[in-house]
Amino acid sequence: MLELLKNTLLYVVFTLQHNALWLSIGILVASGIRVYVDPEKLRSLLLKSSKVSIPSTVAFGAFTPFCACGTMAIVVSMLTTVLPWGAIMAFLTSSPLMSPDFFIMLSGIVSTQFATALLLSSIGIGIGSGVITHLIETNTPWLHNQSRFNSGKPSTADDTAFCCVSSSINEVSSCCANGSVSVSMSNGDPYKLKTLFTAIVDIGVKQVLLYFAVFAAIGYWINQFVPTDLILTLFGSNNPFAVPLAALLGIPLYVSGSSSMPILNSLMTGGASGGVLLAFMITGPGTSLGAITGILTIMKKKAVLLYVAYIFVGAVIAGYLYNFVKMVIG
Repeated sequence: MLELLKNTLLYVVFTLQHNALWLSIGILVASGIRVYVDPEKLRSLLLKSSKVSIPSTVAFGAFTPFCACGTMAIVVSMLTTVLPWGAIMAFLTSSPLMSPDFFIMLSGIVSTQFATALLLSSIGIGIGSGVITHLIETNTPWLHNQSRFNSGKPSTADDTAFCCVSSSINEVSSCCANGSVSVSMSNGDPYKLKTLFTAIVDIGVKQVLLYFAVFAAIGYWINQFVPTDLILTLFGSNNPFAVPLAALLGIPLYVSGSSSMPILNSLMTGGASGGVLLAFMITGPGTSLGAITGILTIMKKKAVLLYVAYIFVGAVIAGYLYNFVKMVIG
């Protein structure tokens, strides 16, 4: 047992060292956006017109660094406006799947090709879910009264029960799935260096590095105790059900994009196909406990079921399509 713990620790340290450059770049990008980009201004750009297009909300969702709770904060704002369900669902399905910092990490640690495939998948799922939701909204009563808001206010818990991204003159407070940050932005720090340092510690140490280390250990145990033949049988290209199985696997195992990458490496080492990995990385962020809990606070069960269906079906389609394209281009 002690030998296993020792070897696990050595593997975690080696994995962190091996991926240190890309993890550091991703943490810096995420922290810089957290500090220097005002989410309220981004939201204002999105909400200037009540007729926001589905592609606009998808672009906003896929290229902004909101975590599950950050996403919920923006959707709360959307639900208190006259935005149609199509635009809301397009944003909701695309936002958790990709962010600038995660694209950088994924490109360096896995491959740029895979990161691009996940980015395109998030855009495709966002647009597809938006268009389908628009058709459902305009032709059926399915989404009638599916918001948990009345006159712009939550109908259940008080405002403190909701994750938030808010700003004021002297303070920015951000709540995410892994904790909260409250940092000062006083005039004595015009370049916000202290704020940036606080964000780096919060994002890098408390979130990315901690969970990356935990999942590196899980990845090591997979390599040690799960036979390669079993991984090949379950997730190899010869199993026609490997992609939906991986999509299901992503639901209980996912914590965050960066922390799940050691498991991706373990699956790749065992012979899992690229489509399997892609499906895993789509359902994970979209249907994680934090995301679903947040969604349940603002949407009723019919809308939530529709959202989960979009994520799962989108993951399966993207996974099979990725394997097909890889097979065609070699």
